[in-house]
Amino acid sequence: MTAESKPLQGDFFINPEEEGVTKTSRKTPVEDKDYDIKDEDLTKDAELRPRKKNGSNTKNKLVFKEPNSVKPSNLPNWSHHSLVELEELTPALKHYVELKIKNPKRILLYRLGDFFECFFEDAIQLSQLLELTLTGKDGGKNIGRVPMAGIPHHAAEKYCSILIQKGLSIAICDQLESVHNKEGKLIKRGITRILTPGTVIESGMLQAKKNNWLASILIESKANNDSLKWGLASADISTGEFKAEEGEGINSLEQNLLTIEASEIVSEKLDPDILKNLKLKHIQVHQLSKTSFSLPEAESIIKKHYQLKAIQGIGFKESQLALRAAGGLIGYLYETNPIQKTTFKSKNNQAPLEVPKINFPKNSLFIDAQTRRNLEITKTQRDGKFQGSFLWAIDRTLTAMGGRCIRQWVDNPLIDVNKILQRQNLITVLVSNRALRITIRGLLKSMGDLERLAGRAGAGQAGARELIAIAEGLERLPQLSSYLNELPKNLPPWFTKLQKINPELIDLAKRIKDELIDNPPLNITEGGIIYDGVDPILDGLRNQLDDQDKWLANQEKKERRISRINNLKLQYHRTFGYFLSVSKSKAHDVPSHWIRRQTLANEERFVTPDLKAKEGKIFQLKIKSCTREYELFCKLRELVGIHAPAIRQSAKAIAGLDVLAGLAELAATNNYCPPTIIGIKDDSDSRKINIKECRHPVVEQLLVEELFQPNSINLGNKTDLIILTGPNASGKSCFLRQIGLIQLLTQIGSWIPAKKANISIADKIFTRVGAVDDLAAGQSTFMVEMAETAFILNQATKNSLVLLDEIGRGTSTFDGLSIAWSVSEFLARSIRSRTIFATHYQELNALSESLNNISNFQVLVKEAGESISFLHKVIPGASNRSYGIEVARLAGVPIPVIQRARKVLNELEKKNKN
Repeated sequence: MTAESKPLQGDFFINPEEEGVTKTSRKTPVEDKDYDIKDEDLTKDAELRPRKKNGSNTKNKLVFKEPNSVKPSNLPNWSHHSLVELEELTPALKHYVELKIKNPKRILLYRLGDFFECFFEDAIQLSQLLELTLTGKDGGKNIGRVPMAGIPHHAAEKYCSILIQKGLSIAICDQLESVHNKEGKLIKRGITRILTPGTVIESGMLQAKKNNWLASILIESKANNDSLKWGLASADISTGEFKAEEGEGINSLEQNLLTIEASEIVSEKLDPDILKNLKLKHIQVHQLSKTSFSLPEAESIIKKHYQLKAIQGIGFKESQLALRAAGGLIGYLYETNPIQKTTFKSKNNQAPLEVPKINFPKNSLFIDAQTRRNLEITKTQRDGKFQGSFLWAIDRTLTAMGGRCIRQWVDNPLIDVNKILQRQNLITVLVSNRALRITIRGLLKSMGDLERLAGRAGAGQAGARELIAIAEGLERLPQLSSYLNELPKNLPPWFTKLQKINPELIDLAKRIKDELIDNPPLNITEGGIIYDGVDPILDGLRNQLDDQDKWLANQEKKERRISRINNLKLQYHRTFGYFLSVSKSKAHDVPSHWIRRQTLANEERFVTPDLKAKEGKIFQLKIKSCTREYELFCKLRELVGIHAPAIRQSAKAIAGLDVLAGLAELAATNNYCPPTIIGIKDDSDSRKINIKECRHPVVEQLLVEELFQPNSINLGNKTDLIILTGPNASGKSCFLRQIGLIQLLTQIGSWIPAKKANISIADKIFTRVGAVDDLAAGQSTFMVEMAETAFILNQATKNSLVLLDEIGRGTSTFDGLSIAWSVSEFLARSIRSRTIFATHYQELNALSESLNNISNFQVLVKEAGESISFLHKVIPGASNRSYGIEVARLAGVPIPVIQRARKVLNELEKKNKN
């Protein structure tokens, strides 16, 4: 793209032709050579008439905009762009179809005036998805009208966000040159941005407290699903985070993709059988050519992007599959163009990515996707809502950065005891020092999202207000640093970015605040964003504009005096320029040198030769002033983009501090305690889970009229497996979940809802609570249950925590009991994992007689005649009743049904005794 064809604004949603400095250039062309003021003269003017830093003096004139209306018409049946002959189309539609051929799977938004328009099949799809009126446009003499639907350019972000959420990709075709230079010729247009679910960086299209991951997968082997070797790279373009890892087995890859909740997945061409076995709901894999995934191409693109001579230094020496996946991801980003094909350290680099971090599966607690659903970590199992989930209950962060950070901590709990204790010790200090905690949280409360703001600046898409938000965030760094002296010395490595503030960031914040006004407008091409006194040329232009404003004011008085019309007003219209406005009743009294310009219902508009002559100079000065401001702003934004990596490093430290302060607030206000951590060792203590009076971190916050009943547990010392019996609705499933969530809380470094605890590190957590059928895969409820059980039995170790609920209930009584019995024996004898097995099969209590590492526990029930009440108290012992009929009565089952059920139960019990 040439310099003169390059759009003035980096953000594709704002076009300079309609919203920027070129608007005024549609007016009367400049003819007087004196209008071309030199920069030297402007600088001298600024020296003679210096301007103080008191904000821009550019006045906002009243602007009228005539309404647009599009009438629907009957459309011919042009339902697809391939149905028409290119040469028969109008030039604009011909260009549209040419671009559509190159982007067949993307919705093409084509800029025409104030709208982004779609045609043919895109128009039909757009009208259906966004509930827009389907209209038409003349396609040519032999074509007639073709389907058309569009969205206003100023609302494009809102509509594109809806399309992105539906998983669609969008190609943006914008105007690349000024309208006023064309004089009736076709305006040059081109693709300026491609939006896909995984590459958006616009704040309006992203969830503030959730990462937006783009995943790239590379699958090597065509053997059976368990021996497939794969590489996975994932990047959040908005924050710059970039991760890569390797693994084996199609199920393992699926678990990773479900964990990160990727918005978009790309890969090279996959074998159809592999793609079929990769069960990913609600998301499709976008298959690309193999070029960018080949080893030589991947190495080349990574070395070029990061300016490296060898890739071994960033961890890819033994991880070629991960390397190829990472190369494919960067290649896809070049194709969609949220980053330019430039080097990592280039000043013009867009949306900078961090150097990839290689993840090793054994470095974090493994939690499979089913366990995440069962524990309701990020959304409830019943209705999929965030409210009521584990993350909802513990997230006390105050910044978007902190919200994403705590989600990542929950997704990847630690197994390194030292790292866990580093976090826990910081929380302990913040819990005990309430004043420090409140002060730190007060500083964090109004801090902007520095990670994503820095990325938008690097991509050339940040506005003036976003730079101000960056500056205000950076200004708080010294204050935060001053309060960290009270924290312990053994701090996580990322804390150094807060203890030792980069002085360049403070200087950058000062420069932003010195140059940009405090409350700049949203549009950065119309001026009014730079302070007076920043640039002598801009000051000189503003002085000249002030002179013109004085002339206009004097001219209004002069014409009012000459015409003797007291209500005469000199006004400005975006289309017609400057004019004299008088009421209809005074129109016949105007002087002879006035020229009628426009007639409206209640007024007449006129111009004078002097006003028309002066108009050209004013427009030229405005163009120069706005252009100069935009140039100054772009230089400042580019400077911020250069510092984006440093800003993001500080942002990560702020995010971590926000999480720790939030967890401290959670602990202090909800009566939590710090657990004693036991590492994975060979001694008997290394498997202990001893918690006194623990509570469910979510349920206790949801209870309103009653207090949560705490319970204790001692597992992994002498007892490896607990058989937990009791009626439905008595709290068995809640108890299972609370133990799993407390283990998770412990391993992210948090305090826990309990009175006292000694907890050993778990390498994996597995749960099987409830089951649903998978009709799409042809699996019944019982088949799903058995598949989940098989996965647990094949993956669990002695250091795992296994939480099972009602194994074997989906088949006949004896079949189910047999399966439950054998599963329990296998867990206790062969694996010896820490296990809680909640069941209605009271026969399983007999296992404790033959295996000394199995104990029986029950949930207490209080009986009063035919009524029962659940105490939610877990105690040693075996339950001898299920109370199913009583539970049915409490649920509202009709009394005749309850009475009949009791009779049937008595008959069955008699037969069983006989």
